[in-house]
Amino acid sequence: KQWYQRRVRGEDQGEQLLVARRHCYLPVTNTLNNLLAMSQGASGVQNSAGVKISSAAEAERQLTEMLHYCYSSTDEVFHVFLYEWLIGNGLISRLLEVKSSFLEPFLRRTARQPDNLQILDIMWKYYEKERNYSAAARILAKLADRDTDKFTLWDRVDYISRAILCAKACSTTLNNDGEFLHELEDKMDVAQLQLSIYSALEQLTENNPGVTAALKSLNSLVDISTLYSEYAEKFELAECQLAIVHCAGHHDPMLVQKLWRELLNQELTSGAHLPMVSMMNNLRSKIETLGRTYQSSEKFFPLQFLVQQLEVIACKGGWGEGWVVETLLSIPVSYPALHSTYSSLIQLKLPCWNQLGQPYHLHIAMSLLLSSYVQHLNSVPLAERKPLLASIQDIIDAYVVDLQASTNVGADVTSALSRFKALQAGFNKY
Repeated sequence: KQWYQRRVRGEDQGEQLLVARRHCYLPVTNTLNNLLAMSQGASGVQNSAGVKISSAAEAERQLTEMLHYCYSSTDEVFHVFLYEWLIGNGLISRLLEVKSSFLEPFLRRTARQPDNLQILDIMWKYYEKERNYSAAARILAKLADRDTDKFTLWDRVDYISRAILCAKACSTTLNNDGEFLHELEDKMDVAQLQLSIYSALEQLTENNPGVTAALKSLNSLVDISTLYSEYAEKFELAECQLAIVHCAGHHDPMLVQKLWRELLNQELTSGAHLPMVSMMNNLRSKIETLGRTYQSSEKFFPLQFLVQQLEVIACKGGWGEGWVVETLLSIPVSYPALHSTYSSLIQLKLPCWNQLGQPYHLHIAMSLLLSSYVQHLNSVPLAERKPLLASIQDIIDAYVVDLQASTNVGADVTSALSRFKALQAGFNKY
């Protein structure tokens, strides 16, 4: 033991003594090597007594028996050589079987060496097996942040995920463990954004040196500000930019609208070669996915802005007046929220609708929304239904009066008017 401690301190005499000591253990390691080779399919191998072993299964049995005998040794230096043999032969699961007071000190000492990734990977497994989840979590977090090109981004995310599981398994309620768990969860949020950016960059044009370099650098974890400026913004990944802004809780209405506008344009551009139905379905799927993520916060799901943008897209593309309403209801956005939004847009009387040749496009969309709303009124409690019906009736009457007073008696006015009158007639059954 003193020789080993001298070696740890870097003393030449300790190193020389340990080399000499290693020769004493050669018969043991030679036998272990033979048994391991036979258990893996080598032929013609004999055990230490010179008896030929009949099968790989028998070699495996003898190897297990001999290792357990070795584990019982009280010689710390022998344990060190045994652990090094197990690691050198990739027998990590057998190393973790060891129940010895020598194993943890060995791992801790070895982990102080510069190239210690393999030992750290063994250490967290050891601590997890020993139910020291706090220590396992901290080693896993250290591995996730390690400056090395041996890990992919997915490796690092896996380490963070395992660290979170270990941190949650801690029986202790100390504040520092709770804070550490919170830090890990924040780190995972950012790492997930990094994965999204990585995946988005992989979809960009091949043979782009800038993209190739970015993908390589993304195999190391970066902070959220760098993710935004050096990757999402630089490569115009609007969806990823929106996700980062949302994760950071950054409130900038103009920026959010800009990102949504770019996101919609990118989706339309990428699907420009597709049939109209496919383009409509793809955009609907994108809106549904993002809507379910962001609709709980008006900051990041600006409903009035989005309805306006989507209705213009639908109007230009000839997708029909009900496409936007159906898309948003499928998220689902509530009927009252949509009704309030469409009412506000109708009152604005924006010139774009005249420019598109459909000044009453929003009125028709509103009629479709109210028609769908009325069909679902049976799910509204009876006590609430009557005042709600009265309110909707007043709204419909107001639109009918407005349309009848219009001097522009075009097809869209006629269509909207007939729809609202049909709704008026339908109220009789309520």
